Amino acid sequence: MNKKVEKQDFEKYLQEARTWETDKVRESEKSKKIAWRVATASGATAFAAVMAVAAMMPLKTVEPYVIRVDNSTGIVDVVEALTDGKTNYDEAMNKYFTQWYVRYREGYSKELAEDYYYNVGIMSSSLEQQKYYQFFNPKNPLSPLNVYGPYAKVKIRIKSTSFINPTVALVRYTKEIERGLDKPIVTHWAATVTFKYTKAPMAEKDRAINPLGFQVVEFRNDPDALAPEATAPAPAPISAATPEPAVTVFPTTAQ
Repeated sequence: MNKKVEKQDFEKYLQEARTWETDKVRESEKSKKIAWRVATASGATAFAAVMAVAAMMPLKTVEPYVIRVDNSTGIVDVVEALTDGKTNYDEAMNKYFTQWYVRYREGYSKELAEDYYYNVGIMSSSLEQQKYYQFFNPKNPLSPLNVYGPYAKVKIRIKSTSFINPTVALVRYTKEIERGLDKPIVTHWAATVTFKYTKAPMAEKDRAINPLGFQVVEFRNDPDALAPEATAPAPAPISAATPEPAVTVFPTTAQ
């Protein structure tokens, strides 16, 4: 009887052992399936994240810029690259015309005086034309024709151009006056230029100089308060033997 019981117990033990092994195998297979599912989901999530970042890359750009500091005045000017944006394009064109206007109006040499005078005329409103005509007229003792005479030259070097508002520019520049072999005299200036664009009719030769109808409606020129002081040159009247230049009155410009 004991042997029979022992045999039954042994068979029962074997049956339980087989069941335990089967459960273990089933649990292992189940864990593997869960692990694969988690790994697959993680991989899909990581792939989606990578694709999302890749899709956003064109929207993120790095635009380097240069900060330029004037050694003598400490004025800071940001040098920007021209982009296709309308704002930057318009600002670049405004800087171009305002800087050239200052060069024409404040620069001087006997050879270029007539051209500069004419260019100021076609880039100015009627009021500024009249003011410049009175200033440039040889009857004015302070006219460049009388102050600088036939030999002196005035070179304009733009330091910076900023905008007080979209139609008012502040142009800082130096005026370098050369008289023969004498040491050049350098003064620092700040010009406030109020401007607009007009669609008034223009002659073909004028349109070649001022293609967009740029017009200065107000021009103010002051010594630059941020720059070191420099001694202004004394007027040098034209020699009596030099014929007095003729000055053309500008035609009235349509506003």
